[in-house]
Amino acid sequence: MINSAPRQSNKYKQGLYTPNNKDKVVKLNSQGGLYYRSGLEQKMMIYLDMNENIINWGAEHLRVPYSKTEWVSEKQEFKTSEHNYYPDFYYELRRSDGSISRVVAEVKPHSETIQPKLQDKPTSKQLKNFEYALKMYNKNLSKWKAMIEYCERKGFEFIIITEQHLKT
Repeated sequence: MINSAPRQSNKYKQGLYTPNNKDKVVKLNSQGGLYYRSGLEQKMMIYLDMNENIINWGAEHLRVPYSKTEWVSEKQEFKTSEHNYYPDFYYELRRSDGSISRVVAEVKPHSETIQPKLQDKPTSKQLKNFEYALKMYNKNLSKWKAMIEYCERKGFEFIIITEQHLKT
């Protein structure tokens, strides 16, 4: 993905963020900024740009391979496929003791970080929504497992940031 332009969506706030402190950004796109795919990502970009303890940062510029296993109903079997994960952010943070933390951050709504629950006596629409939410949750778990292993090898931290962290 490497911070490509977002697909049009009515669901999420999307756009181009032009940083004030461009010298802190690992790689700007051809428009001189970085694309955000949600209001939460935009808030995170503003935080990273304006925080004086952030030494440098980038969006969607790391690539981490991962495997995803899912059930294929039509074939009545599990299928494993290979994919690439581009986490939302990487940044370097100067701590109060002078040490530097290297952090990979994924920004998600809290609802996408917890296992979905099926309501009692669901309608067909609720069942379809649950199936989609479960599929996305399992995809995220596969990506995050690979990212945790990647970060452990590199000496990075991996965090998931939700709207609860980005309240203003």
